[in-house]
Amino acid sequence: MRYNGLVRNELRGEVHGVAMQARDVYLNTPVPAPTALAGLPPVDVGFTGRSADLALLAEALRSPQPVVVSTIMGLAGIGKTTLAIKAAHDAVAAGLFSGGVLFIDMQGYSDEIKVEPRIALSVFLQAMGVPASQVPAEQAAREALYRSKLVESTKPVLVVLDNASSADQVRPLLPPGITHRVLVTSRHTVSDLHGARKITLDVLPAADSTAMLGNALRTANPDDDRLTDDVGKEIADLCGHLPLALSIVAALLSDDPNRPLADVVMSLHDAATRLGELEYDNLAVRAAFDLSYERLSEDEARLFRLLSINPGRQVNTGAAAALIDLPERETRKLLGGLRRAHMIEHGEPNGWYRFHDLLRLYAADRTRREENSEGREAATIRLLDYYVEAAELAESQRPSTETRQRALAWLSTERGNLVGAIALAYKRGQYRRVLRLAFAMGTFLFRRRGQSDDGLMAYLLALDAARQLADQVSEVKVLLGLGRIHRDLEDGASAWKRFEAAAAASRTLGDRDTEARALHNMGSIARRRRDYQLAEAMYDRALNLYVLTGDRVGVAEIHCSMGTLARRRLNDDQATEHYMTSIAICREIGHHGFEARAHKRLGVLAKVNGDLLMARGHLEAALAAYQVAGDDYRAVEVRRMLRQLR
Repeated sequence: MRYNGLVRNELRGEVHGVAMQARDVYLNTPVPAPTALAGLPPVDVGFTGRSADLALLAEALRSPQPVVVSTIMGLAGIGKTTLAIKAAHDAVAAGLFSGGVLFIDMQGYSDEIKVEPRIALSVFLQAMGVPASQVPAEQAAREALYRSKLVESTKPVLVVLDNASSADQVRPLLPPGITHRVLVTSRHTVSDLHGARKITLDVLPAADSTAMLGNALRTANPDDDRLTDDVGKEIADLCGHLPLALSIVAALLSDDPNRPLADVVMSLHDAATRLGELEYDNLAVRAAFDLSYERLSEDEARLFRLLSINPGRQVNTGAAAALIDLPERETRKLLGGLRRAHMIEHGEPNGWYRFHDLLRLYAADRTRREENSEGREAATIRLLDYYVEAAELAESQRPSTETRQRALAWLSTERGNLVGAIALAYKRGQYRRVLRLAFAMGTFLFRRRGQSDDGLMAYLLALDAARQLADQVSEVKVLLGLGRIHRDLEDGASAWKRFEAAAAASRTLGDRDTEARALHNMGSIARRRRDYQLAEAMYDRALNLYVLTGDRVGVAEIHCSMGTLARRRLNDDQATEHYMTSIAICREIGHHGFEARAHKRLGVLAKVNGDLLMARGHLEAALAAYQVAGDDYRAVEVRRMLRQLR
């Protein structure tokens, strides 16, 4: 172009390569590309609760400490993205990130559409105003430019990396310095990000679950009043309080406003089809779990499947090792991998693991489809044998003061698994294993409020197992156990029948020891009924058999029972004589628990009679004997009784 005799070449747009010009070249300054630092998705209208988690995130994002990364972790569908978006909106509203928010879904669990760091860097650079044509091709150059742009920003920026699957996917997107913050969500525990604040998300509390359902229904239709507290709680329980499952149910109900909630409850009650019911449009609990499952290693996936065979709510490393038939050391690593993937979670106490309810159903479904019947059966038998051997080992440790508490703690923790294993063994026709498990547990675990029903179920199965095997010796042993359980359930009539049957069968077998035990228990039932004459007759017969067989423990114990009977008949002298006889025998044979019991009863008797010095002496002797026996629970009771003497 010619202007006033001058020649000016004007190059418009962007210039690439070399421009040759005889004189001056003038470039138009391009209009800056618009920035997009406000691309945060809206908060879900059904967002409910999570106040404690939001407080943790707010504290982390406000922290003056150099905590650049906060990671929200949890299983698929637990609401990580929803929480992150809500926390980000709250932080922006509080003025923490005046520089804006960079948000991207990393799609870390989809091989087809997973966002690689170089792509995310390109998206962020363009959001910060870098034209697409000026985004470098190499990832390293993109990282450098990305960090330079953030350094230029004097205002704090929040970077939200949603649905990341690994530290490698996150690390290239971390900002420099401590001005800016990063919020990451992941189904995995991203453990190799230095200095990251980790927040593990749990399922919703029961009240929040019901509130979430109600909010979602009323948002769709303010007049929808189908949800009651009871039905809402039942639906929430069947959904395992998982937000994704609750959202799907809410969508199904909103889509069909005439559908009764009872129909939904009925459809969810069938465990075999529950996961299939939790689908709506492009939302599905099974599909969400699929993405996490497909990222597991082959051994992790197989262990995940086989864990569903375990009958209890949680499993320890030994049982898991039996299921997969690997050494515990290798199994522990696999369990760690499943936990980091949030396919299982820590149980109680440390060293135990458990499923979310819906993940258990998912694992069971995978087991049916991917494990052949021979493999499932072999794993089941290995698991049963583990519980049999472990329970028998614990039972062998119970008599020892040194190992008793540890054995009792293990048996108490595993009670649900052991009871479940009895039912599983019975269902498989493994009757000998049923009996071994029942006898290893004894009845001591069922002699507490709320546990006797489990014991009754287990011992009824054991009784049928003994009869299936035509094992009369085991049948008698089970009858004794059932009698004790009925007695603890305060069903004296049923207890009497069991003990009476045990006594008759023992007499037929010539087993005088067991007959004596049965008669002893019948005497105690009669005593509680205040049929003192019958009680005395039963006790006398039992005592004669104990003496005949040389059972010193039995003799000591029945003298203690006879002392209590004498007290009921207001014969304190005779009661004292029986208790003292019991104490003398217990000292000879080292039966410290019953020695303590007899001393305690003598202490109570002395207190009633006004002899506080005598009462203190017996109670102190009872305390010492309980301590030797390792019975801390009863020792606490005796200490309380001693304090009351003051």
